[in-house]
Amino acid sequence: MTPVPSQRRADIDWIRIAAFGVLILYHVGLVYAPWDWHVHSPHTIEALGLAALVTNPWRLTLLFMVSGIALRFMVRKTPPAQAFRQRLERLVPPLLFGVLVLVPPQSWIEAMEKGSFSGDLWTWWLSEFSPAGLRDGVPLNHIWFVLYITVYSLAALALATSPRLFDRLEAGLGRLLAGGRLLVVPMIYLALLRLLVFPWAGLTNHITDDPYNHAMSLGVFLTGFLLALREDVWTRFERMRWTSLAVAVVSLPALILLSQPVDHPPAAPANLVFAIYQWATICAVLGFGSRLLRGADGPALRYLTDAVFPCYLAHQTLLVIAAHLLKPWGLPVGAEASLLVLITLGGSLAVYEVVRRIGFLRPLWGLRPSPRPT
Repeated sequence: MTPVPSQRRADIDWIRIAAFGVLILYHVGLVYAPWDWHVHSPHTIEALGLAALVTNPWRLTLLFMVSGIALRFMVRKTPPAQAFRQRLERLVPPLLFGVLVLVPPQSWIEAMEKGSFSGDLWTWWLSEFSPAGLRDGVPLNHIWFVLYITVYSLAALALATSPRLFDRLEAGLGRLLAGGRLLVVPMIYLALLRLLVFPWAGLTNHITDDPYNHAMSLGVFLTGFLLALREDVWTRFERMRWTSLAVAVVSLPALILLSQPVDHPPAAPANLVFAIYQWATICAVLGFGSRLLRGADGPALRYLTDAVFPCYLAHQTLLVIAAHLLKPWGLPVGAEASLLVLITLGGSLAVYEVVRRIGFLRPLWGLRPSPRPT
């Protein structure tokens, strides 16, 4: 095995940025979706039920995969104990800050809009974090992803504390996914989860009761972490990129057809095609990214790589507040949606521009401390 050179992998950074960007735009779409969300526009766009099928199968799974890959690159020269401490220092402050500061305005607005609360934000906050409120659970909203990434990162680094076990797992997984099995074996695994676990477990985003999500998301996270430095695997992704794209293109219309009506639980054929489309898309993205973007470094990439996590933390709070405030205006759907996109993306970047300049705020937003002047 020839290891990947130690320089920055620009393709992984670009894919991670793009995946977060798709996720943020998807959340804007949820304001208009034909199902319940934290806040809803007076307008409903029924077609979003079908449009969601384009990204739902792979959006978060790809993000967990590239997060595992990125973690391996970040810690490849760092002793596991030090990497463990670095991950806690990087992820725990924004996790706590998100739960205590960023999510309460969202849940407060949701409670007011749905008629279950009529007081001010401070009263809501005190209620949520009272003993009774804590017994009922605290809303995590989009911060659930930060919690999962924190736990998954620690699990991956725990594996790395035993080099012999880690090397055996890496080599064994590399052999299991040799040749065309890189495309087929994960499809079988994801299909079995979708067919056997998803129908009774669903997706909860509650870390203590989310077996399907953990089996899927932790599985791809650890796969990315274990295989990130294997050049033979990346060569395979590149060689299969067109095949993977063809499978994804063919399976998407079948998924849409089999998922009708979209507001009903998917039957077994839909779940099977879901898994095929899911992994084929991820393989295509990784293959084309590795082929085309490895050397695509530059100031824009470095800026966005630093900005993407703070933007993720900020975006949903800004979106929910903006949707709530725009609702009384009675704007046409096009104007309202355009404003929501502008406020959400532009506001998130504005938050990043502010917090990156204030030393004590940086850790709360997932940024490294400011470099000390020399």
